[in-house]
Amino acid sequence: MRELAAILIVFLIAANLILYHYFPKPKKPKAGRVYDAAIVLGSPAKEDGSLSRLQKTRMDAAIRLYRQHTVQRIIISGGSVRNDYAEAEIMAAYAITCGIAKEVLLLERKARNTYENLKYAKEICIAHEWHSVVVVTSSFHVRRASYMVRKFFDDFAMQKTADKEPYRHYVSEYFRMWNSLRCEIMLNRKNRR
Repeated sequence: MRELAAILIVFLIAANLILYHYFPKPKKPKAGRVYDAAIVLGSPAKEDGSLSRLQKTRMDAAIRLYRQHTVQRIIISGGSVRNDYAEAEIMAAYAITCGIAKEVLLLERKARNTYENLKYAKEICIAHEWHSVVVVTSSFHVRRASYMVRKFFDDFAMQKTADKEPYRHYVSEYFRMWNSLRCEIMLNRKNRR
């Protein structure tokens, strides 16, 4: 039984080393640097269309970056995924109630997942000739999001929310990171053919 436990522990350590090699600790925004825009990754609103806790914490982080003059504009990305309410619109309404001018906000309403958030936000950045971004997301999501951001942006930093998220989010995200890695490997194999 001890041998089995030892093998399991070694396997888990090796698996985590592999995972964290592909999903390293993300770069934080550099002090004193001004980025072209913040990209706030969407999260579903509550069923009644009101702001969810995850949406609020992500927007609070983006608003803080804007007020500290770290970013010049805020791109809010997210369509209607789990209900009829576009994530970007709910989050923008909250930002406006916090005193952020509408002109500062750009909304992307088509994205249904993290990859699309970044893909469509990149299109907005290209249209405005913006090159440097800070991507804002929840602490449990920041490593996987950073992994995807590298596919779209060269000059980026990641800003995670200040709130501590429930443990279940981290467990779910752990398996999503493995799935992202699996999909990447499969895609690379397909492209080599």
